[in-house]
Amino acid sequence: MADSRNKLSTEAVGHAVAACLSRHSKPGDTVTVGFSGGLDSTVLLHATNRLVGDASLGLSACHVHHGLSPCADAWAESCRKFCSSLGIPITVLRVEVPARSGEGMEAAARRMRHKALSDQPADWVLIAHHADDQAETILHNLLRGTGVRGAAAMPESRGRVLRPLLGLGRAILLEYASAHHLTWIEDESNVDLRYTRNFLRREIIPAIASRFPRASEQLAAAARHFSEADSLLDDLATMDLGVSRPEFPLQLALFRQLSDARARNLLRAMLGWHKAQPPDERRLREFVRQLRTAGTDRHPRLDLLRYSLWCEGGRLHFRVPD
Repeated sequence: MADSRNKLSTEAVGHAVAACLSRHSKPGDTVTVGFSGGLDSTVLLHATNRLVGDASLGLSACHVHHGLSPCADAWAESCRKFCSSLGIPITVLRVEVPARSGEGMEAAARRMRHKALSDQPADWVLIAHHADDQAETILHNLLRGTGVRGAAAMPESRGRVLRPLLGLGRAILLEYASAHHLTWIEDESNVDLRYTRNFLRREIIPAIASRFPRASEQLAAAARHFSEADSLLDDLATMDLGVSRPEFPLQLALFRQLSDARARNLLRAMLGWHKAQPPDERRLREFVRQLRTAGTDRHPRLDLLRYSLWCEGGRLHFRVPD
């Protein structure tokens, strides 16, 4: 029975990776796998390596060295050895995580890792997020008060970044690893419940799953529905822009001729298109109210950690600090 389950898991992982690559890549493309050395990325790299020959793709791996753990050097060496055993070229990138970014060490490290991977000179960058990660992200975003965009969580594709495993739970990855006798790194920080995502992963999601066994898969399906709704809201924002380009500065008259809800949607979309996180709902509502009602002698302004919005000359301006 165990052998049968392992075979099904192997087929599920291989099919998910192959289907994702077939939807997005073409023969001759280059693919880099973000490889931390943990279970998820080890399975993804191993499964992708089994497919690239038939798909005529060039494969490499990239390990981001944060230097946050005393084991970081050993992890990088372990990744090098694994890649060497499979004949896969690997790049180890050292990044410095800002200690006082205001976003927390966990979020700052994740942002630096994603940026380093996104900068890789490959046609496609594969990341090993799976259905359990998706469920965790949805809950985290909803508890932070985000709207439809946050509930959409992580898409399968965004630019050159692909997430082939989003439809599979971690249990399937464990069975795949067992079937292929894979070993992986365990990051000691993953058990630290001071980090919100660890708390959700280890305490909240298992409690939900005890009552709803398919919770991760169902939340991942909900994320796909929210993603469709988010796409439709982007279409609405494009319609509301009319002949205006989706670029700042933007005429304040656009916000004043829309309803409150559509004005907020337009600002959310504009920030999303500029890869900026919208403010929390309370601040967003108040700022949009000011945009729609302020007289010519008033200049509403919103200064956040990663960008500023302000009104000048009848237009809304946007700036990312140096």
